[in-house]
Amino acid sequence: MEKSYYHISSRGLERNDIFKSREDFIAGMNDVAITLLGFDLRILCFCLMSNHFHFVLYGTLGDCRRFSEEYKRKCAIRMWRHNGDVKGMKDVDIRINRITSNEYMENVIAYVLRNPLAAGITIMPLHYSWSSAAVYFCGDKIPAGKVLNDMSARKRWRLLESRQNLPDHYVVNDEGMILPLCYVDREMVEKIFRHPSRLMMALARKIETDVEILFGAAESVSMTDQEILTELPSLLQKEFGKESLAQLSMEQRVMLCLMLNRNFKAGIKQIARLTHLSPELISAIV
Repeated sequence: MEKSYYHISSRGLERNDIFKSREDFIAGMNDVAITLLGFDLRILCFCLMSNHFHFVLYGTLGDCRRFSEEYKRKCAIRMWRHNGDVKGMKDVDIRINRITSNEYMENVIAYVLRNPLAAGITIMPLHYSWSSAAVYFCGDKIPAGKVLNDMSARKRWRLLESRQNLPDHYVVNDEGMILPLCYVDREMVEKIFRHPSRLMMALARKIETDVEILFGAAESVSMTDQEILTELPSLLQKEFGKESLAQLSMEQRVMLCLMLNRNFKAGIKQIARLTHLSPELISAIV
C-alpha cells in the first residue's frame, strides 16, 4: 500500500478526560513511543490534550489507522485501571485526513502544536510538556536523563509498564517519561519549515479557523475494499475468534457492520459488498 502523510485526530470527550493527572499524561506520552514501535510509521508531530489527541504520521493508511486504534485502546485500558472507567473511549471517533500539499502540511503541524493555546492554556507551545513542540531546531544535544541501556529489564518494566523491546538509546527523564526527541522525526519537520523563525511564525499565527474549515471541506480518508479485506482476518480473529465471515452468526455480522463503519469509516454500500448483507439491512444497523 502507498505511503503518505496523514493527520489523525480524535473527537474530544465531552464528559470525561483521557488524561486526568500528570501521571496520566506521562503514561500517555510513553504510550506514543511504545505504540509507534509496532508499526512502520514516522511521527512528525503530536499533541495530547486532556480530552483528545492529534498526530501527524507518515505511512500507509492501514498502519496509521491501526496505530490510532491501538493508541486509543491503550488509553481506554489506562482509564479503566486508574479510574474504573469502562466506556470512556468506546464511542470516540478517530478521523484521518490525508495531507495533500506543503501548505496544508505546515498549517496542520502548526495547528496540532498550537492546541494548548487554542484551548486557553496560557503558555507557549514550546513549553507545553505533552507534545513534540520542543524537539525541533534544538541541535543534537540530548537532554539529561537515564538511558534505557543502563537499566535492568525489571526497572524498565516498573518505569514504563511495558515489556515492549524499546531501543536502548532511548532516554527517560526524572519522571519516567521517554523523551519525544528519541522518536519524533524532527528532521522532516525542520526540512519542511527550513528555519526556526518560520516555525515560530507559524506557531504565532492564529490559524485554527482556517485549518478547521479545511478539515470540514476535506473528506476523511476511507479504505478501499482490498485494504479492508487485508485487515479483516485479524479483526475476525481478534473480535470473534473466527477465521472467516462464513463462521459468523447473524448477531456477529451485525457487530461486524458496526466495526467496519466505526473503525474503517466504511459506508453502507461498501459494508454490503464486504459482508454480503443487503444495503437496506446495513442502513438500519449503522
